[in-house]
Amino acid sequence: MDSSKLKRLVRNIFKLNIRQKLILTYVLIVALPLAILQVNAFYRVRIMTEKEYINNVNFEVSKLKNDVVRNVEQFIKATQFILNNQEFIEFVSTYQERSIDEIFSFKVNVLDKIEYLQYVNFNINRIRFFTNNYFIPEMWPTLYQIERLKSFKFIDRFLSDTKQTSLWKLNNTDILGPPLNNEEKVVSLYTKVTDLVGNLIGIIEVNMKVDEFFASELSRESDNSVTIVISDDGDVIFSKQTPAFLKRLNISSKKLIEILEKKSTAQEDEGIVHLKINKNSAAFVYTSIPALNIKLYKLILFDELAQKINGITLQMLGQVLILIIASSILIFILITLILKKLRQVILSMRAVENGNFDVSIDIKGDDEIDELAQHFLNMVEKLKILIGEMVRREVAQKDAQIKALQSQINAHFIYNVLENIKMMAEYSENYDVSDAITKLGKMMRYNMSWKRKFVTLKEEIENIQNYISLMNIRYDKEIKLLVNVDNEILNIEVPKLILQPIVENAINYGIEPKGEGGSIFIDGSIIGNYIVISIIDDGLGIEEEKLVAIQTALENDTEAECYQGQGIALKNVNERIKLAYGKEFGIKIDSKFGEFTKVTITLPYNRF
Repeated sequence: MDSSKLKRLVRNIFKLNIRQKLILTYVLIVALPLAILQVNAFYRVRIMTEKEYINNVNFEVSKLKNDVVRNVEQFIKATQFILNNQEFIEFVSTYQERSIDEIFSFKVNVLDKIEYLQYVNFNINRIRFFTNNYFIPEMWPTLYQIERLKSFKFIDRFLSDTKQTSLWKLNNTDILGPPLNNEEKVVSLYTKVTDLVGNLIGIIEVNMKVDEFFASELSRESDNSVTIVISDDGDVIFSKQTPAFLKRLNISSKKLIEILEKKSTAQEDEGIVHLKINKNSAAFVYTSIPALNIKLYKLILFDELAQKINGITLQMLGQVLILIIASSILIFILITLILKKLRQVILSMRAVENGNFDVSIDIKGDDEIDELAQHFLNMVEKLKILIGEMVRREVAQKDAQIKALQSQINAHFIYNVLENIKMMAEYSENYDVSDAITKLGKMMRYNMSWKRKFVTLKEEIENIQNYISLMNIRYDKEIKLLVNVDNEILNIEVPKLILQPIVENAINYGIEPKGEGGSIFIDGSIIGNYIVISIIDDGLGIEEEKLVAIQTALENDTEAECYQGQGIALKNVNERIKLAYGKEFGIKIDSKFGEFTKVTITLPYNRF
């Protein structure tokens, strides 16, 4: 999707009403992810089920391998038993006529032990010895003439190979088993017996039925798996259900063997391989048995398993879809009911926008929409009050402008008169009076000129210095002013006349009642992101009860009796600072009766 189509889609979404947006949000955030998670969950279940299925098959193959190895050990033990039986070897290797008694003794004392060994190892089908000694008669079912094996071509190759001492034959035909010539399929181990100079004495055969040798795995029926044994010599043994399995796969046995050998050639001696056979999802587990030079394969199909899981998946997805549709309808109804209240609020807002403040909303509950409606009604009431106050302020501002014009006229007259008096004092060489008039003029200009509502802190301090100089003319006792302000904040603009009311309070209510003169200390510094200005006097201080009342009134911005008198100046300054900078700024007062009073002004400081 290109950027223009995406932008158009976003615009169309924003054009939807809030009900449609909420439904869309539910679908995108809840319904769609829920469906995706459901599909993903079943996919994972399928993978885990297949993995568990393969693990079970792998366990079965490992168990089958162990059973085959145990059977191989039984074959070897039975063969070694005969090879280690010196009486037997000596008897069959002596080429001479034997009496009836000798043959009977051999049968009872030697041959019967071999037959007993066969009965003890009940998995072993037959233990036979094919002798090359024509002087010994055949003694069924253990002793036979070697001529009986000459019809097997593999025996000829085995006998002609001087280096090969033993031979495993997986899919052998037991033509000597009872009843005679029933051609039972067995696994046989043939072992040559030679004398000291290498002459052939005979061949030992130990065999076991194929199904029993492979732990009945080949006879076990299963719709989804088949077991195949392939030897390095090309012998192949299929399990009982192989024909039906091949028909299901629509593949020949030869082609299946080619696939198995090709897929496992590059692998280790054992492993697990996933593959597709004519669009059928399958896997096979294989392992090697070096003693027999064979590989065991167990092939499994996942189609039936996948069909069951897919059926469950579709069923669950259908249930989820029904749940999503039902919940969507329920959410639509709930949203409609909720937005009905919001619609009332919107209509009331439009009425207020058109100038009609006489609105009402039926509020019955305590949810967020009801709370919004209540806040809206409260806002409308406050708007009515604020509009009334704005009208009163406009009227008051007009009056103030008229009075300001009048005060400017009066101030101009007073400045001229003071200038004439100053000249008269200088003419009379009364320089103290001249300096006092100069400072008074500066104070009057500073206090009466309101063209600027903000001045620099330096100008405020200069005004305080002029004020203290004039107050020292009035009082007999000297008032000392100590200023310690960081140079960095001297040019910072502050609200005009925020220091003089506090200094005036310090003199009128602190130093003057003490009657001993005093000191006023002004400190200004930067603390973090704040400018902190402290005005400290060593005057009479404030009584504790009155101090608490002033502090409470300043913190809560309320009226109090203590504002009558010295508190009114503090209230005025505090309100002006809060209006200019915010409620977190203002003044704080601290005092100890009979010792000092400290007023702290906190203003914002912007370093950039």
